Amino acid sequence: MRYQVNILEPTDDWYLQNNINKEANKLYHPTRNIPFVQQVEIHLENSGVIIQKGSLHRCMGKLTYGVYKTDNRLKDVWIAMTTETDYNAPIYKGTGAVYLEPRQKGYFLHYTAVDLLDSEQWEFDDGIFRFCSDNVVLGSKKLKVRQMAASGDGLCRVALKALPNQKGKVVLGTTAPAKMIELNKGETLIADYDFVKGFTNGITEEYKKMGHFGKGGGEGYVWIYEGVGKLLVSETEGMGLG
Repeated sequence: MRYQVNILEPTDDWYLQNNINKEANKLYHPTRNIPFVQQVEIHLENSGVIIQKGSLHRCMGKLTYGVYKTDNRLKDVWIAMTTETDYNAPIYKGTGAVYLEPRQKGYFLHYTAVDLLDSEQWEFDDGIFRFCSDNVVLGSKKLKVRQMAASGDGLCRVALKALPNQKGKVVLGTTAPAKMIELNKGETLIADYDFVKGFTNGITEEYKKMGHFGKGGGEGYVWIYEGVGKLLVSETEGMGLG
């Protein structure tokens, strides 16, 4: 499974009809919004991809379509013990190309690919999952009411793990750039906003009050992460620099 992120621009006729010099004003025009579109293109070669529900734009090639369901694949995988809700999504297999729904300028995403190793289980915000290879097992984990209110990511998170003795890949889309960091034994990560977008099964997450206003520092509710493992974080999202 390979993918690329394409930026599509208007046709030459659009520039002519709107009386815009393409060479001088391709990226910016002082009085006219030039519509650019971002679209993800996934290439399959005798492989498969599981995509976010409702995200297909079109596909072409020798492909078969199905619905991924966790029921039959979770029996012998550790993820079955830590998820509460079944997950289903479109799955495409074969050789060809799958195109996801285009996103208009102003709604572009930053895409991050994460390799799923045999020993790791990841938990990601449901809103950032875009697609993954078909050798990945998916489940969903319900959030506590307090976590739902703080993150704005809905009722659950997506839990993913590669099939035994295999290496999978998942691609996430965030409104600001994301990167991976590691938390070592004895270390604690505290954030005052939805800084962490995903973490491995060696990490514990709590959303609780740190002190009280006027006492104990007065930070209010914060996200606290402890343990040993990896985290996917988006530093600039809370700064509005996406």
